[in-house]
Amino acid sequence: METFKLLYIAIGPGIAIAVYIYYADRWEPEPKIMVVKAFLLGGLACFPTSYFEGAFETFFGLEGIFEGNSDIPLWQRGLYAFFGVALIEELCKFLFIKGFIYDDREFSEPFDGIVYGGMVGCGFATVENLFYVFTLGQEAGMFRLFTAVPGHAFEGVILGYFMGKAKFGFEPEKELATGLVLVVILHGIYDAAVFSQAGWSYFLIFGIVFLGIYLALRAKKDLEKHSAVIEFSPAEFIPIKEGVRKGPLYLKDIRCLLAEGQLNSQDLLIAKKSGKTKSVKEVFTPNLISEYKGLTKIPTQGQSVRFFFILYGLTFGLYFYFWFLRNYRKFRNHKGIKLNPELLALSLFILSTIPYFIFGVVVGKYDESQFRPFIKILLDWDIAGIQSAFLFFQLAIIKRFLKRRIKGSFRVLIIVLGYFVLDGSIRMLPSDMAYYLFYVIFLVLFQGGVLAVVQNDLNRYWQGERKRLAEAK
Repeated sequence: METFKLLYIAIGPGIAIAVYIYYADRWEPEPKIMVVKAFLLGGLACFPTSYFEGAFETFFGLEGIFEGNSDIPLWQRGLYAFFGVALIEELCKFLFIKGFIYDDREFSEPFDGIVYGGMVGCGFATVENLFYVFTLGQEAGMFRLFTAVPGHAFEGVILGYFMGKAKFGFEPEKELATGLVLVVILHGIYDAAVFSQAGWSYFLIFGIVFLGIYLALRAKKDLEKHSAVIEFSPAEFIPIKEGVRKGPLYLKDIRCLLAEGQLNSQDLLIAKKSGKTKSVKEVFTPNLISEYKGLTKIPTQGQSVRFFFILYGLTFGLYFYFWFLRNYRKFRNHKGIKLNPELLALSLFILSTIPYFIFGVVVGKYDESQFRPFIKILLDWDIAGIQSAFLFFQLAIIKRFLKRRIKGSFRVLIIVLGYFVLDGSIRMLPSDMAYYLFYVIFLVLFQGGVLAVVQNDLNRYWQGERKRLAEAK
């Protein structure tokens, strides 16, 4: 059971984030074989990086840096963080993407860079996590769950963002260099904080992880708009290349022909409206995003309740953060509510995790304190209350839209109260009790069932919105 638990902690977070990234590609999901290939390539990238990191460590006499050797000067730790770890790892991931994915015909629009870069990052994080968790144990796995794993995954998204822009832009060298330098800087600061072993390093570690997540979500949002323009643009083009049907073709048709290998980025097209000749690369340039505001906003398809329930259970409730972000983003995009989904989701994540590390670092030093158990209980219910408060705010907004369209939707207070009780109960369970994992899984699934009621009503709402839009046409 202990081995299974460690295995779950090691591979669960990376796979959960990979699933989230895969389903972020709403209009033309990438072939599963390519997605798995990118994930495995990321895992394989761990092995050459391990070799070069070890060589760098030996050459510069930095043995013991990972074991906390305090004799190594701070400047040498910083040097190793940026050039012995960050540069090697990010360069290796970059080369694997560039060598095995970048020129593949399935990489047929800029947003595909988000998917493939993210998958490589998730694969790298998962394999690296296996080594750390089985060597250092559960505590290291839980710490990396909120730091190194999302760090690698979302740095992969950032790198993929620039690679997508490079492939369909006119300054590929500049875009590739910018992406690589940015992720090396983020990664290097994170590792420098880890190697510093200073008390303040926790704040810098979490700060740089949150910054990476924020930048990745902004990059994803940017190219999501680009992808939506390709899917719904009314512009028509006629291909000049022989052997390709003469059209007229919409942008989404051109994307399909790119994926099928019938067109490439250098082939020429004639714009039906203006008569101008443009290459496919010019048509797909990232500047296309300027047309997003003029598009008809198509309601989302929603999400299968069964799929939501499986994801929630497999991630032990971690999917709640992604669900929270997705709902805000969907209503913001379709209804124009003036909120920042990424900032709200990051705030929820920060307020739900940072207090535990403050408790561990500050209060944890006073093991003899008779108030320690009381503080722990108070903290558990406080975190449950924070999450429930964020949930209440979101559900109140959603309910306002639902009550205009569907009858008999969920009751906000009942859902929030149920979530609060179950979340607090999960946190209160002592880890040394008999059948601890069984009770955690049971309560997590029950909690997912409470939120699944909301997801079911959301699906009904989005189905109605799509039906009304079709009737309006």
